[in-house]
Amino acid sequence: MFNTQHFEDSLATSWLGRSFFYFPELDSTNSYAKRMSRIEALHGALIISDAQSAGRGQHQRTWQSEAGENLTFSLVFEPSNQHRLTILTLACALAVADVCGEQAKSSLDLKWPNDVLFKGKKLSGLLTEAIFNGDLLERVVIGIGINVNQETFTEDLASSAISLRSITAKEYSRELLLARILTKIEFYYRLWESRDIDLIRTINKAMLGYGSWTKINVNGRDKEGTFKFLGVNENGALVVLNKDLEVDTFSYEQVRIRID
Repeated sequence: MFNTQHFEDSLATSWLGRSFFYFPELDSTNSYAKRMSRIEALHGALIISDAQSAGRGQHQRTWQSEAGENLTFSLVFEPSNQHRLTILTLACALAVADVCGEQAKSSLDLKWPNDVLFKGKKLSGLLTEAIFNGDLLERVVIGIGINVNQETFTEDLASSAISLRSITAKEYSRELLLARILTKIEFYYRLWESRDIDLIRTINKAMLGYGSWTKINVNGRDKEGTFKFLGVNENGALVVLNKDLEVDTFSYEQVRIRID
């Protein structure tokens, strides 16, 4: 069971995670965060659960996680505007990659638009959802799942998923790992809010396929030819160079990068 006191004692953030809600089991931490009242859902609130009965990934895929072994949590943000949320998601993924990469003694890759990979296997996935009150953005919920101490995966995931423990043969304190990740996210959030261009550069350098000629899939169909993956621009759009050396930009809903 997640030790909330150990987590509080380890937390070194100014505001992120200072208000937190722990549950032994939830349907989904993102779903809970979306149901919270405006009084509860303060900027920087953390919702964490040891087990999820209906954990979700992108495109309504389920997120499978062994109870009590991993980290499944959501963060609530109240940003000043509703733009560039793709970069915020990638900034959170970068924080996960930084901290877990330090433990693995290896650099991890960000896979567009929301995964963290170790040698092609998924270590972490993120799901960002925006809640509006009319036309106004009320809050942004970013759900994060990280495979920490799980040693085996179901047959359908065995070839595509990996945990930190599988990489290093060590068991980790989930409380300490989460505290370190939140410190990084808080730092990157400040850079995101100030539109710091160095954050974009750092994200791009960590992205799988950056600077390489790749295949791309748009709206479920492969486009003919290859494209040089130039990362994301300051507005959060994915940027590629086509065969005519013209720059094409795409939103994250439209395109997937294929690394063969």
